[in-house]
Amino acid sequence: MEEIFEKIWKLALPYQDKRDDIGHAETVLFYALKLIKPEDADEDIVIPAAILHDIGWSQLPKKERLSIFGNKLSKKRIIEVQKKHEKFGVELAKEILKKTNYNKELDDEILEIISGHDTREGFISKNEGIMRDADKLWRFSNKGFWADIKRNKFTPEFLLEKLRVKIDTPNFLYSETAKKIAREELGKRKQENQ
Repeated sequence: MEEIFEKIWKLALPYQDKRDDIGHAETVLFYALKLIKPEDADEDIVIPAAILHDIGWSQLPKKERLSIFGNKLSKKRIIEVQKKHEKFGVELAKEILKKTNYNKELDDEILEIISGHDTREGFISKNEGIMRDADKLWRFSNKGFWADIKRNKFTPEFLLEKLRVKIDTPNFLYSETAKKIAREELGKRKQENQ
């Protein structure tokens, strides 16, 4: 990984993985790196957005940031909480990009991706789609799958089926590469559950 991305990573680290999702940021970055080349996305946009996308959760009280799991809240309230973390994420990301002297011409697109990565309908660009694919692929990863089971009290069978349906749901995943990876990961989760 380029030195500038490592600087962003180090500055973001204290704000990462604040929803009982240890390894989330690292997993999202892993998938982003896997998606960039085959989808011809811009790593100078996607990598910082992937690193910084969820740092806003650190600014919400733990009870609030975990409240979106387990069907306790209405869809409207979940979106309100998600919008809060997106807003805080943009503010923190702005500071981190400034501290690293990141290319100012790229800041607006990175911040726009962060500003709606969980709440925006549809996709606004290829770079945004790839970053959001990397984020959603977390759910299919070993760590993400078991974190969702724990946080939402799902059975493995229920979550396997839910994820299987999600792969081809319109506007869930942006790229064919992400759909392929999701299917591969889902196969691994099925094997682990047998």
